[in-house]
Amino acid sequence: MLRIILITFLTLSLHAFSYPEPYKELAGPLFKARVQLDDLAYSAKFRPYILSYVVHSDHVLGHFKRIKSDSDPKELQAYHEALLSLRDEYKTLVQFLHKQLKQVINSDQYPIFLKIASTLSDEDYNNPYLREKVYTYYHAHRHEEASCLLDKRIKTEWGTIAPYYPKKALFNYATTDNAYYREVVLVTTPYSPYGAKVEAFFKQNNVRYTKYNLTKDEEGMKLFKKYKGSRIPMVIINNNVVEGYNEFEMDKLLRH
Repeated sequence: MLRIILITFLTLSLHAFSYPEPYKELAGPLFKARVQLDDLAYSAKFRPYILSYVVHSDHVLGHFKRIKSDSDPKELQAYHEALLSLRDEYKTLVQFLHKQLKQVINSDQYPIFLKIASTLSDEDYNNPYLREKVYTYYHAHRHEEASCLLDKRIKTEWGTIAPYYPKKALFNYATTDNAYYREVVLVTTPYSPYGAKVEAFFKQNNVRYTKYNLTKDEEGMKLFKKYKGSRIPMVIINNNVVEGYNEFEMDKLLRH
């Protein structure tokens, strides 16, 4: 109960704080991150890293709480430098959390996974590889404990996705409105296990596609270079690229 009151108080305090106009874009996300990280600070494994940022963030917020757009230029400069320093610390912390996220997924520590996933920002979720790991792992373990935050994000991004891909609920993409003019290309190699998974997904869901062998087909090599591919398989759906095996991304593009 005390933790809920504390988080509520901090959230209200941050919303009540009026950032000088030139620094809203920089300061807002940093102090929002401070609130999101609070729950993770109770984990002994992460406490030393999280508390360092929390203390630094609270110091900057407290020290410059009276600053205004028309404050003394030296004070504004000091505030800007403090924000840049806090941003650098946050970037280092984010890199650490990304590594920890991969480790807890590989070691199957779902409760810790949920705590870390709740701290990820919109910018983090723009990383297709990180997003793929998070959504795929969450899909496999959601029955243990659901996350309102992840559920909301998934529904917001892809409201038409069948709920968390139940194994027997395959979709007939041949019936979608864009089926007639949809172009689907798969660039892979004969030895790619994820390439085989993509092909199985397409066949089970009635998706017409053209396949190129990256090691032999000149057209496949051209497409890989054209779309600046970094790994295989590469799926191209109406000029949109999905790398690796990612059902969420493929479903989104095949339905629309």
